[in-house]
Amino acid sequence: MSKKILSFEYAPIIALLILCLIVGVATLSDYGESWDEPPIYNYADYSLQAYQYILHPQDLQLFPTFSMNLNVYGPAYFMLADVSSKMIRLLDPSLSVITIWHFVYFSTFLTSILLLYLLSRRWMSKWAAFGAALLFTSQPLIWGHSFMNPKDLPFMVFFLASIYFGLQMLDVSPKSKWKWLIPAGIILGLTISIRVIGPLAGLIVLVYAVIKFPRKILTTILYYSLIAGITTYLTWPYLWKSPITNFINSIKVMSDFPETALVLFMGRLYPANQLPRRFFPTVIVLQLTEPALILITIGFVVSLWLFIQGKNRESILLFAGWFLAPALWIMLSHSVLYDNARQLLFLWPPLFMLAGLGIDQLMTVFKLPVLNAALLIVMALPGIYAGIQLHPYEYIYYNSLIGGVPGAYRKFELDYWATSFQKSIQYINENAETGATIAMALGSRQVVQEYARPDLSIGVTNSLNVPQDRPYFILSSTRANQDLTYCQKVKIAFAVQREGALLSYVKQVAPGRTCR
Repeated sequence: MSKKILSFEYAPIIALLILCLIVGVATLSDYGESWDEPPIYNYADYSLQAYQYILHPQDLQLFPTFSMNLNVYGPAYFMLADVSSKMIRLLDPSLSVITIWHFVYFSTFLTSILLLYLLSRRWMSKWAAFGAALLFTSQPLIWGHSFMNPKDLPFMVFFLASIYFGLQMLDVSPKSKWKWLIPAGIILGLTISIRVIGPLAGLIVLVYAVIKFPRKILTTILYYSLIAGITTYLTWPYLWKSPITNFINSIKVMSDFPETALVLFMGRLYPANQLPRRFFPTVIVLQLTEPALILITIGFVVSLWLFIQGKNRESILLFAGWFLAPALWIMLSHSVLYDNARQLLFLWPPLFMLAGLGIDQLMTVFKLPVLNAALLIVMALPGIYAGIQLHPYEYIYYNSLIGGVPGAYRKFELDYWATSFQKSIQYINENAETGATIAMALGSRQVVQEYARPDLSIGVTNSLNVPQDRPYFILSSTRANQDLTYCQKVKIAFAVQREGALLSYVKQVAPGRTCR
């Protein structure tokens, strides 16, 4: 029986998924809400309610633009997550809305592990593909985002799914074409209805089709595009009034996103639209684990050598179209980036497929199963260890090239989404008198309201002009180092920190004392 299980193609990846699910469920409540989440709950409800106007969209009012300009984001995933969360809530009403949504995000992430494995199997052995999936899973940054990122990580998953299903659609026999064509078109449509750069996934599939089947795919591509277009339209209420005009408007807004936040990079603050071109390559190199960087480099060399020999050209072409070309365009066009370029998480999977090729090459050198098993353990261990040390703020991870989190502190962004407010608010809830005031120096009021006692008064202010006749609390994150301009002479009463780096903190100000 054990031999049969071990010989089963999908046994390793299934075991990894089960282990991840167990760990994820056990730690689910540890993760605080990110400050992008509350408006998304409302946008999901708005989008579901919008279907009553689908036959007369002229009567549909746009979602308020003050909520992150969410109309230019397709709501497909938000609606799926909302429906899923409500179904889970029916099964267990005791669960909080935040916990349920985080479980939905995490479940979506688990899908990406399987998809990465399946896509990698096109070019490498079972154990190398498993190694790529394991290395991907053990990245602290990706693991941290999997619980509280409602936009970028789901888009990464659907983009990955679009590539996988699209290539499968083209490779199957004509008899099985529709079995793959319909889901491939629907998934691509949903991907576009998450973010307008989604058509890039369809373009990658199209280029693959033209290279491999130049004379046989016109009808397939037409149906594929039609299904994707219908799906996008049906799942994006913003398009209903004027599909082409509003889609073009979304592209314009997203290509020159109106983000005014300051971004901390190499110890300096930059406007989000004026970052140096080296910003993205720098943060991705510093936030990947060291084994990942080594294996990606080996994999790139291997894939380039295979391309020159004409043995495997797909892998390097996929890397060029999925990662290299978009990354170069983003850098050269000075695209707006912030929050450590989390918007570009969808570019990460091809890096790990390259790493899988590196693992495959090393396994052919080592040959002995015990050495190959040791390789998998050694490559995953640094990320797992760092994740345990940083939990539940794994997404603030930096590798040894910058000196880890201590070396990145005050030089790069850490907890830019203020998920640590969950712990800071717990301190205030336990120590504040009835009706106390919380003055937020930097952070999201909506996130604080989710965790704060109902009697507490919460205000966001830059000048911190709050009543002086009673003690009050200052709550601040350290995003962009802007906390350094507020209330420096008052001691910190409580702090959330990892490896000596402050993520958020609470100060208590005595009556009659000013705090500037």
